[in-house]
Amino acid sequence: MTTTSMRRTLGRALVLLLLTFGAVLASAVPASAHPTLLFTDPATDTAVPGTPPVITLVFNEAVTAGPNALTLLDSDSRTIPLGATTTVRDNHVVTAKPAGTLPPGTYRVRWQVTGSDGDQVEEEFRFAVGTAVTGAGTTGAQSTSWGEAVLRWLLFAGLAVALGGVIGERFTTTARAENPHLPRLRTWVPLGALVGLVGAAGLAVLLVTGTSTLNTLWQGGVGPLLVTEAAGVIVAFGLSLVRSGRWRPVAAVPLLAVVVAEGVRSHANVTAPGWGALLTGVHLAAAAIWVGALVHVGRAIFAWRAHRAAVRWVLAGYLRLAAWVFALVVATGVVTALLLVPLSALLTTPYGQILVIKLALVVAAAGLALTARLALRRRDRLDRVRVLTRIEAIALVVVLGVSAVLVSTPPATSGQPGLPPARGPVVPLGTLAGQIGVAVQASDGQLVVRLSTPRRGDYYGALTTRSFTLSGQLAAAHQPAVPLDFRGCGDGCFVTDTLWKPGDDVVTLHAEAPSWRGGTVSLLVPWPVASGAAELARAARALRAVPQLSVYESVTSDTTGAPPEPQQLALSGDFFLAQEPYAAGTAPIATRISENGRPVRLALGYPAAATTVVLTLDEAGRISEETLTDETHLIHRRFVYPDHG
Repeated sequence: MTTTSMRRTLGRALVLLLLTFGAVLASAVPASAHPTLLFTDPATDTAVPGTPPVITLVFNEAVTAGPNALTLLDSDSRTIPLGATTTVRDNHVVTAKPAGTLPPGTYRVRWQVTGSDGDQVEEEFRFAVGTAVTGAGTTGAQSTSWGEAVLRWLLFAGLAVALGGVIGERFTTTARAENPHLPRLRTWVPLGALVGLVGAAGLAVLLVTGTSTLNTLWQGGVGPLLVTEAAGVIVAFGLSLVRSGRWRPVAAVPLLAVVVAEGVRSHANVTAPGWGALLTGVHLAAAAIWVGALVHVGRAIFAWRAHRAAVRWVLAGYLRLAAWVFALVVATGVVTALLLVPLSALLTTPYGQILVIKLALVVAAAGLALTARLALRRRDRLDRVRVLTRIEAIALVVVLGVSAVLVSTPPATSGQPGLPPARGPVVPLGTLAGQIGVAVQASDGQLVVRLSTPRRGDYYGALTTRSFTLSGQLAAAHQPAVPLDFRGCGDGCFVTDTLWKPGDDVVTLHAEAPSWRGGTVSLLVPWPVASGAAELARAARALRAVPQLSVYESVTSDTTGAPPEPQQLALSGDFFLAQEPYAAGTAPIATRISENGRPVRLALGYPAAATTVVLTLDEAGRISEETLTDETHLIHRRFVYPDHG
């Protein structure tokens, strides 16, 4: 072999040796880092509806786990039995099954594994178990509260008999002054006030039992209105019992408190503050006078049937009054309807359909009143006039019932009718219940849940009204679960009053929608909370400064199936941040939801985009975990930085 060929051979061997040595070094770099826990099921600091069938930990590399690598502890640090620990997927996944049913509460999973570098790594994470949801759910956002409707009908009927009775007695009192031989009519004003009091008291009981605290009820504005209505009816009842007839008309004054209170709490006042209350108040007062005066006049017609001249005089006076109150009822009713119901929703929504029924009954009652007036002018038989008057009274009593149903049904307006504004800090959370998007906003004394489903057909076409069913329960530490009484607040929107206990509150929800897979989910709502705006800004700056990192991402649109395999992405922090809703380091809602001494967790809400984000920060203030939820996706991400381990 020549000297030249020997040099070439030695050169090739040296290059091969260097390449081999470099490959060995390159392969040894990942092994020198500790294993990183990517995802857990149940997820860290979240909740599940019931006992998880298996506890799963997913790592970024193969690990070795002993038979007791996982330890489950309850909130009192007592050990909960687990089955044997197993590893699957080439030792990247560690699992263990709970040995029995886990009662509702908060649990910690303490884990210990050995990485490929021979070092042991141990940490812990926590999750909560909620309660099974029982009972029928709230369906849609246009549901009617029938219990409230019945009680409000009693309130309206009592108001009509009392207020309209005071007005109607003016006719009969004048007639008896002209003819003292006419039989005296016993007043029904006390009876009307008593019936109204029963309705007001029943509404108070219904609302108090459905509200977590009296303080919430009072701060929400409902409490003062109930007290106002009850006080007005009680005073009117007392005045109506005074034997002196001169004091009885004064009973109408406190009854106006009911009119004012109903105007303030009306749907119209939510849509058009001030003017809406005035419209509703005038409408209710006119309808009550129409009905109550007719009832009193009808009693006079029956009692004085032998005195034709007196009957004609009383009927003539009532019909003149009825013409004016009918005009007020129609005018205020039409304006209110235009405020609350788009013409396109008049026949397609429950509120619009009930409104059409009410309109038909009012027209029928007006027709009967007009027919009676014409018959009276033609001097027809009084028997026919009495029959017409009786039918008119029945129709108007039914109108009051339909009005009560309308008040107890959310209107078909755009936006979120009847949704009180959030008080204090807001905790925005999100998840998927099967294929149904669940977005939650928890604030002081209130829980708002918005449900959504993927769009079918033309994505840019008009969004059709969707039907949802929602039920839920709230459980706090060492306390029994209480059902959540949701009411509708728009398309896919539900709201309920809640009392958040200090610590971890577990909200369990069951959502369903036609043609979509639903399910039961639980969310961990810590309370109290504080602003996280400053920490979000710092975390965004820290992530932007990272030249290179690995992001392990898991995306799903349906949680009823097996969780997808995580995908590894290598990219710069600046590039990743540019794709995120918090790229500017701000969010419409940014709340810190972790206690001091625990890893910082931030809940971010983007209501206009129907998106929520939960971030976990590491000790350096960088984002270590992210859970992003929109209307159709649930995304889990784990961030691994070059200096990890």
